[in-house]
Amino acid sequence: MMKFLTTALFLGLSFLSSSQTQQCNYKIQVDTEEEKFFLTQEVLVDYILGKDKNVFIYFSGMREGDVKSLVLQFSVNATVLPPALCFNKDSRVSFKLEDGSFVSLRYLGEKICGRQTENEDTLHNSTSDAAFLIDDIAFERLSSSKTVSMRITTMKSHFDIKFQELISNPQIELPIYPKEFFMNTLKCLE
Repeated sequence: MMKFLTTALFLGLSFLSSSQTQQCNYKIQVDTEEEKFFLTQEVLVDYILGKDKNVFIYFSGMREGDVKSLVLQFSVNATVLPPALCFNKDSRVSFKLEDGSFVSLRYLGEKICGRQTENEDTLHNSTSDAAFLIDDIAFERLSSSKTVSMRITTMKSHFDIKFQELISNPQIELPIYPKEFFMNTLKCLE
């Protein structure tokens, strides 16, 4: 009987451990003595569909050595060529958490502007990618509370986004929970 319980416990823990590992959906994973680099798959966290313009915002988690960051991708498709977003040392992404606190992540890197593509037969596109530092305090706060909203501050503007509880439709294979992005993803960067 004891052997059966031990085996059942081992199998249960193995299943739990493997199911937690499967939740970490990496695009890139390098974990050696010389290098640690993790990048999770992009997750759609917000979108706006309109007659003349569609906006999509994606998040990824990234770790390079001991530095953890949020990678934000902002993509706009429109009938008129959308402006490229530019980020510099003053750019930030700030989050309001469900527990009432706020977290601000500063931009990592040099000044950068997004890419623009003009298309004759389809919508024009502007895509911007930027990484924002997640320090230890931000890591702890974001890991333990859902995010309610965010403000993206670029070089020339800022705009606010209120997160949906759930993104789900027939075109999306699995439901997405934008408010829980950090709670589900940051453990993959440890």
